[in-house]
Amino acid sequence: MLRSEELIDELVATLHFHHYLQMESANIFGGDPLIVVANNHKIENIENYIDDLYIDLFFRTHRFKLIRIPKDWKVQRYTKEGRKICNGDIELNLNNPFDRYTFVDFVSNSILNRWGHLSEMFPQNRFFVDVMVLPKVIGPIWTSPDVKFRMPDGGEFEQYLNYLYGMKHSKYNPLFRAQDIIEYSQLYQSEEFPCYEGLGNNSLYLLHKRQCGYKEIKNLDLFGEYTLEDILMIYCLLVCKLKMKGESFLSFIGLFANEKRISFLNEFREFEFQTTNIDSIKPFVRDRDLFLRFTSAKNSKAVKFTFLGNAKAEIQFFNDDPVQTICRNNSLPLPFLYSELY
Repeated sequence: MLRSEELIDELVATLHFHHYLQMESANIFGGDPLIVVANNHKIENIENYIDDLYIDLFFRTHRFKLIRIPKDWKVQRYTKEGRKICNGDIELNLNNPFDRYTFVDFVSNSILNRWGHLSEMFPQNRFFVDVMVLPKVIGPIWTSPDVKFRMPDGGEFEQYLNYLYGMKHSKYNPLFRAQDIIEYSQLYQSEEFPCYEGLGNNSLYLLHKRQCGYKEIKNLDLFGEYTLEDILMIYCLLVCKLKMKGESFLSFIGLFANEKRISFLNEFREFEFQTTNIDSIKPFVRDRDLFLRFTSAKNSKAVKFTFLGNAKAEIQFFNDDPVQTICRNNSLPLPFLYSELY
């Protein structure tokens, strides 16, 4: 992903000018000159906004294959008017944000949900038993899925960090996230990966069953030209920005990523290698999209939020013209940018 101290400084200055960040002393005891201080949480908020712009650029410019959802698969189709239920037999073009909302909802409810359509097709598959999809709040009004497992993993990601940094895990901040997943998978599948330690026989058995369950389905091609592994990697790019962390869904499916075949992960890796100039996203920075990351839906005096029903909301700064946004399954909340593009 892109990182630029210059752009972060510019965004911090903009936030300060509009009273979202205050001036204070950098010295906890006071006495030093007042400067604009952005703590780690606020910097992370800004970095997440930059990530969203970068990922959105990829989704707008990449040549995606159509995702075909067969008949009899229940789908909540998102449009500018909101969402409606349909029974599959549709094609999704991920260049379109409304099809992305549809895609995120579909993967969450029909593929990953333990009572979803795919788990009905594979009723003995341990992968679906273990996985669970929870709502995650993004900013003042948006929600996106958060995928977890019901039982702990085998500590593979922890071992990966130990292999790279010893005990200094805080150094982990990969610039090329797709490449990092591939290197993680390569280590896991090599002879250098340490054996599982500290896991009882029952935990090892259940973990083995989950891994076998995932490997059984990962190469299915039920939805067009993408395998199920591709579908889940696209999903992880949208909902967790390909950030691996301990005991996460991505750190599990990343164990089996395959760099040798043509895959979506390789396509995003090429985009990361080729798109390294911060100027590529600067034209798409919209101050108000950034301000919303620092806005409270309850306490803000500058912004009014109105829920319209059917997964839609309206956002209005002061007396300016409002814009509408989808607020469910929206993992890239950029309403002011999207109001211009779509």
